[in-house]
Amino acid sequence: MKPNLLIEQAKIDRHVTCCVNQVCRDCGAHVSSYNCNASVIAQRPEAVDKDWWAACDNADCKNAYGEGSFQMPLKWVR
Repeated sequence: MKPNLLIEQAKIDRHVTCCVNQVCRDCGAHVSSYNCNASVIAQRPEAVDKDWWAACDNADCKNAYGEGSFQMPLKWVR
C-alpha cells in the first residue's frame, strides 16, 4: 500500500484528528480525518469551505483524494 501524500503533509503540520474506527467501504483501509486548516487547503483547495476533510490512507484507492464535509458522515466511510 502506497502512503497517501495528504497524510504525510498532515504529519508535518500536526493538526490531525485520526478517527481509529473509520475505514473505507471500498478497500478496507483506515480513513483519516483532518481539520480544514491552511495546510490541508493548500493540498486540497476545495476544502476552503469545509470543516473536515477525510481521505483513505491507501493511495491506490479511489477515495485517496478524499472529500470534505460539515460533520456529516461520508457514504464511503464506515
